[in-house]
Amino acid sequence: MEEKKIDGKVIYDGKIIKVFKDRVLCPNGNESFREIVHHNGGAGVLLINDKEEILLVKQFRYAYKEELYEIPAGKLELNEDPYYAALRELEEETGNQANELEYLGKIYPTCGYSDEVIYLYLARNTKVTKTNFDEDEFIESNFYPLDVVKKMIKDGKIKDAKTICALEYYSLLKG
Repeated sequence: MEEKKIDGKVIYDGKIIKVFKDRVLCPNGNESFREIVHHNGGAGVLLINDKEEILLVKQFRYAYKEELYEIPAGKLELNEDPYYAALRELEEETGNQANELEYLGKIYPTCGYSDEVIYLYLARNTKVTKTNFDEDEFIESNFYPLDVVKKMIKDGKIKDAKTICALEYYSLLKG
């Protein structure tokens, strides 16, 4: 059922994304077009403290025109190891430094039109340092009890896919 690229071109080349329009050969022999957003990917970190509280960040997301609750995360630089990006983003956004990260898994957040991959980690052995926001970041971070976070998901207050997936990976890890 594989589609094969016949040819393609870049139709947008931005700072964070690149958009391709590819002509493909479908499994039935017909040709079609695919518009694909290329993104270097990202890394997210689930930090759960000894009191079973989860660290969430709240920030305004322009695309949705609302504040969202999410696990700390950020985009990968070109060819960057997701592990180190996760360490960096956790400290930059929340002022928490992890001595180790446990890999939880990866997700494809928008597989219909993007090649983005988000790598998810569980932070272990953390200590408080200081935040170091990018100049265009405005982020609040707080710990929330696990049962409160689950209710926030159920009630639609948490909509972010990487956050929901990280919690599900964590629940599977705990067995």
